[in-house]
Amino acid sequence: MVLDNGPCHGYDILRSLSEHVSNIRLTTLYRWLHAMEAEGLVESVVQPGPHGPDRRVYRLGARGENRLREMLKDSIEVIMHFYDAYRHSITGSMHQLLESEVKAPNGRILFAAVPRVREFDLSTIDHLTQNNGSGSLDVLGDSTILTTLGIKHKTLKGEISDIPSPNERYAQIWLSGIPDRRELHIAVTEFKRVLMKGGILRILAPFVYFDKPNQPDLGEFVRVTAIQLFPDLGMADGDDVGTILETVFPDCGALDLFPGLVVFWARKEK
Repeated sequence: MVLDNGPCHGYDILRSLSEHVSNIRLTTLYRWLHAMEAEGLVESVVQPGPHGPDRRVYRLGARGENRLREMLKDSIEVIMHFYDAYRHSITGSMHQLLESEVKAPNGRILFAAVPRVREFDLSTIDHLTQNNGSGSLDVLGDSTILTTLGIKHKTLKGEISDIPSPNERYAQIWLSGIPDRRELHIAVTEFKRVLMKGGILRILAPFVYFDKPNQPDLGEFVRVTAIQLFPDLGMADGDDVGTILETVFPDCGALDLFPGLVVFWARKEK
């Protein structure tokens, strides 16, 4: 981060780091810089000193920008994690609202999560098992947390793009999280295949936005950066998701439960 502001020699870097971390020795710093230069993270040249001997000046290397991008991705992921935890803590009535808006039939349920079933999904799964009569629960993907907690379910070995189930098997399908645009389109088509007539597909999209802000701000920067640079973090453009659903399910819509928290739904025609 220091070198991203401009080239520096060792003493300048040490002075900047000392404002945040104490007890850094110059010899240690040079050892770090030497290792980073070997990795291509930084580069150095020897330049004449303004009032004395030559000195080595360091600048960001060819791979340094990629490392900064990794740091940015990690930071955005941490922000999204804590925002998601906060949001789930104040949306406890989500399932009742969904049932009142779009009633789903009882029957076998498929629950899939991207990239895996998380702790935040447990309240949804608990609601499904408590309010679905005798309907069984199949889980697609890594369901380790459910097995650990002793929640009754059947784990399917497969992907959302290739579900190992016969046609028209499920009354409800729940997808928690948003994969990238291409995979989502394939998955929605596959969901329709295994959904019974009159069945409901719901997509819990924790980081989706429709409205474009009137002016740029930090929140908009985080949103656009996550969507364009780091699609694997799961933030998506709501219009894109809606368009994909409409191409497969004529009867579909979206419920905006909380800023960024959207539940897309689609009903398979009878």
